[in-house]
Amino acid sequence: MSDAEPHLAGLSELAGGLGLHEHRCLIYDTQEEQFAAALPFLRAGLARGERCIFVADENSAAAVLDALRKGGIDVDGYVKSGGLIVTGKQGTYLRGRRFDPDWLIGLLSQATGEQGGDRFSGLRILGEMTWALEADVPLDSLIEYEAKLTRFVHDHNVRVLCQYNRNRFSPELLLRVIRTHPVVVYGALVCRNPYYVPPEELLKPHQASLEVERLLKNILSWEDSFAQLRALAARLESVREEERTRAAREIHDELGQALTAIRLEYMALLRDLPAGQGPASHRSQTILTLLDQAFQSVRRIATELRPGILDDLGLAAAVEWVTEEFRARTGMKVQVSLPDADIAIDRERATALFRILQETLTNVARHANATWVYVRLTKENGDLLLEVRDNGKGISEEQLSTGKSLGLIGMRERAALLGGEITISGVPGRGTTVSVRIPEASNAHPE
Repeated sequence: MSDAEPHLAGLSELAGGLGLHEHRCLIYDTQEEQFAAALPFLRAGLARGERCIFVADENSAAAVLDALRKGGIDVDGYVKSGGLIVTGKQGTYLRGRRFDPDWLIGLLSQATGEQGGDRFSGLRILGEMTWALEADVPLDSLIEYEAKLTRFVHDHNVRVLCQYNRNRFSPELLLRVIRTHPVVVYGALVCRNPYYVPPEELLKPHQASLEVERLLKNILSWEDSFAQLRALAARLESVREEERTRAAREIHDELGQALTAIRLEYMALLRDLPAGQGPASHRSQTILTLLDQAFQSVRRIATELRPGILDDLGLAAAVEWVTEEFRARTGMKVQVSLPDADIAIDRERATALFRILQETLTNVARHANATWVYVRLTKENGDLLLEVRDNGKGISEEQLSTGKSLGLIGMRERAALLGGEITISGVPGRGTTVSVRIPEASNAHPE
């Protein structure tokens, strides 16, 4: 499966699921993206008994119909019944040679009135907007039409998807197009548009004060939403650590004690049996070995869930333990620099730094191809500092900027929740450095 296939599949779902009274624009870069959205949009409308109108311009009507046929749609039957209309810009967008937004909105109103009884359940319109370039439509007129179309769609049983080829339209026009659509589809994502300008504001002259008011409200709304998400993330992380601690304790205490009791009882049973060197004796030793392995597994699982050393002896001891475990598991050389005395730190910050260190060491083992790792924990200028360096292949800027690594995202979010930050840098062939800086509780800025 190619990288493009999931992307196009996402467009298919988004276009097919366009809601009633919705006016969206699709901004696309390739013909594959365009058809991936256009065909499911039409297919869904036909299946729902809606009249579907495709205004073709970049693609011929024959090409659109042929693509629908290949998708298993009875194109000829829908065309004959009037359920599917594929047409050009003449008679739909243009009145003669002139573009008149009010005339076009009136034409759409007439089309919705022609649905009549139970013949069609609604109207679905898809337009290839490149016709506006060839018809030399004034920019202001096109934007006026898009704004009025939003208002029209809101009041009628209509769904509209306007398609704009990013390679054909100027940035200036696309900027204004984005402002006229409540929802924008781009990159296989449906985005509620924070830059949308309502028609009553856009169509009136000298509305700078209204725009200022709207933008300020958007800024406050974004900041409030961001703060709520951060608070939720912090709460979820806290609950997760509490659950890990509870599970680790129960596994260690209950299951561990049960295995210990079983071993003691079994040893007592063996003492009451006659000594021997036969098969029974061999099986006895096998059972003891299995019990010991089970007990070690219980300890390992409980420790991985929540290492007791972190709560009992502090962060420095936990860092020393996890790096030693890493050395034993990977065979890498590990150098650790810790403060002479344990750093006084609250549970939340100790947990965050410890989990970030765990994730960093996991990434080194999986991806770095390193032979040694240096770990340093210290306090600098009132901040807690954790640094991890390796001599591996070095993380690239592309890997850092893709945003696809959940591990890196989680590390950054853990630090950000406490007012800190993470710096990750790599040099090809010379390794990667991860620096985590978190303010002490007394120095942390309130959210």
